[in-house]
Amino acid sequence: MKKSTIIIITILLASTNIFSQETLMTINEEKISIDEFENIFYKNNEDIEITKEYLDEYIDLFINFKLKVKESKSLGYDTLPSFVKELDGYKKQLSKPYLRDNNFNENLFNEALERIQYDINASHILIKIDNDDSKTALNEALSIRNQIINKEISFSEAAVKFSDDEYVLDSKGNLGYFTAFMMLYDFESVAYNTPIGEVSIPVKTQYGYHLILVNDKRKAVGERKVAHIMFKTGKGANTKKINEAFKKISETHDLLINGDKFVEVAERFSEDRSTAVKGGVLPPFGVGKMVREFEEASFSLDSPGDFSEPFQTPYGWHIVMLLEDNLVTLDDDLFLSVKQKIEKDSRSKLSNEFMISKLKNLYNVKVYKENFDFLRKIAVKNVLNSTWDNSLLKDGERKIFTIESNPYTIKELSNFILNNQKKNNDFDQLYIEFLNSSLLSFEESQLENKYPEFKNLLKEYKEGILLFDITNNNVWKKAVEDSAGLSNYFNENLSNYKWNERLDVSIFTCLNYNISYKIRNQLYKLKRGVIKDVDILNKINSSSPLNVQLVSGQFSLNENDIIDKIDWKKGISKSIKNDDGSYTIVFVHDILNARAKNLNETKGKVISDYQKYLDSTWIKKLRSKYNVDLNKNLLYSLISK
Repeated sequence: MKKSTIIIITILLASTNIFSQETLMTINEEKISIDEFENIFYKNNEDIEITKEYLDEYIDLFINFKLKVKESKSLGYDTLPSFVKELDGYKKQLSKPYLRDNNFNENLFNEALERIQYDINASHILIKIDNDDSKTALNEALSIRNQIINKEISFSEAAVKFSDDEYVLDSKGNLGYFTAFMMLYDFESVAYNTPIGEVSIPVKTQYGYHLILVNDKRKAVGERKVAHIMFKTGKGANTKKINEAFKKISETHDLLINGDKFVEVAERFSEDRSTAVKGGVLPPFGVGKMVREFEEASFSLDSPGDFSEPFQTPYGWHIVMLLEDNLVTLDDDLFLSVKQKIEKDSRSKLSNEFMISKLKNLYNVKVYKENFDFLRKIAVKNVLNSTWDNSLLKDGERKIFTIESNPYTIKELSNFILNNQKKNNDFDQLYIEFLNSSLLSFEESQLENKYPEFKNLLKEYKEGILLFDITNNNVWKKAVEDSAGLSNYFNENLSNYKWNERLDVSIFTCLNYNISYKIRNQLYKLKRGVIKDVDILNKINSSSPLNVQLVSGQFSLNENDIIDKIDWKKGISKSIKNDDGSYTIVFVHDILNARAKNLNETKGKVISDYQKYLDSTWIKKLRSKYNVDLNKNLLYSLISK
């Protein structure tokens, strides 16, 4: 089991409330309140009828969880460096919502929510900044803009002539449609605030200066869910391979025109096997998520059930069918999605900067200017050349600033510089970064005192890590690594691991009755041992790859619908007509008798069963080791609530 999974489970078994002191149970001297259990219980059982039987079952699980956590502490798991490091990582993640200003983030949220309801089609010209010469790049961008505005050159011509973005030169700078969060925030903001048909003033991003021409602004088309059929060519395919794929897609398109069901055709023929097994269905996608040809074909379909003409992308030939047309809807799912995207987007930098400003006003920050000047004098040139070293430092314990009387020294700043310096670094900027990170770290250190719910949440993650680590050592990893124990368990439980009677078969699914007739004739040769099943496949599909599909394997009853329909005897089965008009014939090579499995044939299941055995045995030992005193009357009081 993954650690993230067990930690999530633990969180679901926990509350962020401040619990009362009414004790539901004690495990040795540790008291657990009824409020803690009640909050846990209702979090996981909102719509469950509460009975004594159900409470008894649930409290057992809860006790097992608490016993494992207690055992891990008694063994010192919570003192291990690996645990401390991991908990610190979770602490930093959990701290993030508390290290932001809610009002500022709300403004960012509302802005993003407004923008995500519209799609922008824009073209751009990129002028890269060479050797940190920002001024030259800006002047070049302004000059190009003036030429465009004065109609000396069109925007598309200027993009081809001047742009440093080679990826969109073929489209003459056109980026296609995009929506919020698909571009860097500064670029996005200018694009959404520039009127249609106008060229923006130069906007600076990490890539350089951009000129943006807004071509169109429309109501967001949202997402489309489509199914597709694909015959692969791959990038750079030769003419022969492209023509072969085109022949296949054309024949497939004819089947669809003649009324064959798209999902069934995709399952049988599509070479994108990852989606073919699902009828060609792809996850929903919005603008800018697929190659342009695929996107245009998908968004050109009007109604669910419509399918496209064959079209080509760099990856092959496709047909798409529209399944769902999902417009942007202002609902809880969208709100959550927008909030999550803000956290990952360059907008988070703005939020961070605002929070820093707020903390500077909240806490008493005192800068020791004489010490700052002392360090700056000896470090600025070395930092610029990325040659700063602590050996150049003297009197490193001098304070450079304090936060609420907590000192931060020259040596600490020096170490920060060492860890972050690179060529052409600016000393003053690194100092600002150190001060800002120190302010955030100080605020983080205060969270458990300021926010009881944060303290409780951190405790929950702590218990989740402990639960995973000790369970991994005692159950999951042990079951995998203890080969002798696994073998003994398997031998003691042989009756649980058996093969039922099976058929060893080749299953031929034919496009129509005529093809099935040809297959049957070939199967008589297979029966005599003259040819192999793959020879039949190649022969019948020589005129079209869609004629017959072959599946070989060993199946028991209830494992394959076709196998369940035939007589269990060697040789050629009767022809079975399928709902889509195809025919299936099965060649039974052999009937395999029921027998016991060997360990290698069922190792995965044996490991799973062995883990359950180890866990139950371990729980019995813990219940003997620790005294659990449960107030059942208090537990059963939940029934009347």
